[in-house]
Amino acid sequence: MNKILRNILAISIAILPINIIMIWYRLTQTENFSTTDMTVYPLVFGGGISLLIMYLNKYLIKDTFKETFNSGKGIWYWDILIGIGLTAIYFAMFFIERVTLYQWIPNHNPPNTELINTMVDLSNNPLLMLVWFGPVLWIGIALFEELSRVFLLKCLWNVNENKNWQIAVIFLASTLIGVAHLYQGTAGIISIGLKSVIISFYFYKYRRLLPLIISHALYDGIQFLFFVIQFRQ
Repeated sequence: MNKILRNILAISIAILPINIIMIWYRLTQTENFSTTDMTVYPLVFGGGISLLIMYLNKYLIKDTFKETFNSGKGIWYWDILIGIGLTAIYFAMFFIERVTLYQWIPNHNPPNTELINTMVDLSNNPLLMLVWFGPVLWIGIALFEELSRVFLLKCLWNVNENKNWQIAVIFLASTLIGVAHLYQGTAGIISIGLKSVIISFYFYKYRRLLPLIISHALYDGIQFLFFVIQFRQ
């Protein structure tokens, strides 16, 4: 099997099914996820697909973890600092979007009760909070989503090394990632897509995975923690 087919097959196995399923579910189902679902599903599916991605990378793509996910030069403590910096960029975009994008494209859907219910349950259960802000956030959400993002980018970049193609892939992948979050409304899709473009260009330039994971976990975690604290008061 040639290189192009191997990379397309890897995407078809590890990336497209989970995104198609999530888009289909959000379009067709009206029942929200419970707090148990919001805790177990990220660990089971996120953790499982992360392992699948690494397996496919090694045995189908035939690249090492470093070649695909961490080929750039860097030191772990710089990765942490850069991750914090990327988090600050995320929050700057968050506040700008709230007074621009979310005003221009208001979301008329009802509030996301699954997130609200999860926050209430976390605020009343310290053990559940520890599990959610530990393995769920860092493995089931941040690690899974960033491994998926980078694997999608890298597989498509492997198809053609032309710079224009690789930049086009960033926008294509970011569109898919944005649409997968359609439950957040049109403004949410655009917001997440824009953040994906920023983080994908960072990876395109520096090829370091850890800053992506750190910024994702901190951005989601800080927002969630803020609302959990509000519900505890």
